[in-house]
Parts: sequence; C-alpha cells; structure tokens
Amino acid sequence: MSNCFLGVDYGTGGAKATVIDDTGAVIGFAFEEYPFFHDQPGWSEHDARNYWDAACRLIHTVISEAGIKAAEVKGIGLSSALPSMVMVDRNHNPVHRAYNLLDKRAVDQVAWIREHIGEDRQYQLSGYPIDDHPSLVNLLWEKKHRPQEYRKIHKVLTIDGFIALKLTGRATVHYSGAAFYGVAYDLRNRRFDQQMLADIGVDPALMPD
Repeated sequence: MSNCFLGVDYGTGGAKATVIDDTGAVIGFAFEEYPFFHDQPGWSEHDARNYWDAACRLIHTVISEAGIKAAEVKGIGLSSALPSMVMVDRNHNPVHRAYNLLDKRAVDQVAWIREHIGEDRQYQLSGYPIDDHPSLVNLLWEKKHRPQEYRKIHKVLTIDGFIALKLTGRATVHYSGAAFYGVAYDLRNRRFDQQMLADIGVDPALMPD
C-alpha cells in the first residue's frame, strides 16, 4: 500500500480512529472511552488531556493493525461532537476541563444575552439557538466565574480543533465547527463578527482562524 488515510473522531463518551486504503476499505479501527465529570448540576466535562493521549494511542494502534508505515498515511481527517470547548494557554495546554455538548450550566449567560443582545439579533447572525449553549455562551460563564483563569486563555477551540493544534501548531476551526460557537459567528459570511464580540465582551483574539 502507498496511499492510506487516517480519521480520528471524538464523541461524547469516547474517541475512535480508523485507517482506510485508497479504495475506501477499512484496514484499521480502534475505540477508547474517556470519563465524564459532572461536578455540579448541569455540568458535563472531560479532562482535555485525555483527548491527545487517546489520539496517540489510537493512531499507533490503527497503523499497527493496518500493517502500514506511518509515511503511507497521506491525509488526516478530524471531527468531534459539537458544541464542545477546549480552552488553551499560549503553550497549548488546557485551561480547566473541556466542555462537551451535554453541559448546560450557563443559564444566567443565556438570560443575559436575551436581555442585552436580543435572541432575534444573535439568531439572525449565528443561526444558532442559545438554549443549546454554543461555545461562546459557555465562554461567558468562564469569564464571570473564573476571571483569573480566564485571563490565561489564549484560544478557544473545539475538541477536533485542539487535536489539530497539537498536530500542526495552528489554532484553527473548520467552518462547520465554527457555527457551533454561536452568538457572534456570522454564519452567512463565515467569520466572527467583531461588533457582536465587542458587545458580549469577548476579545476577538481568543477566536481561532
């Protein structure tokens, strides 16, 4: 074999990896669970360090199972359940645990957006219902409740964005994932809206490319 492709996907309860050949046949597959943390009602978190550790183990496993050399992997695809939020510092280390899609703690932030921004305005921009707690809603919770740690945040990423950062050194988000940031993401023009970020009090520098 000379052309193989690797995929890594992060679900709510675990991660899986697969290798396919250039005909689309699966030649390697592995799955690994990781724990939830529910410290308070409405909270649902993962230890973000588990994401990268799992990726390293899974990738080694599927390459070995496929019987190929790493150099034969010609492309890598990443995906994750959304919305999710991994906050990293300048050294690309997680700041606190990661949010997964089951986290619904930011009810006060949802109410604040309704009152000060308007549900219709944010929905017309983002196309995302704030009751589903998109990433920017949860980021506002972090800003209010953990202000010292909030100042350590360099970038706010999805789970797959965090893995892409570890693989490439670049903090990015794909357009589909960006939609799950909600509130200030301009769905039609595919960019973060500077005015809306200013209105909710989030530094645009925290957003990935």
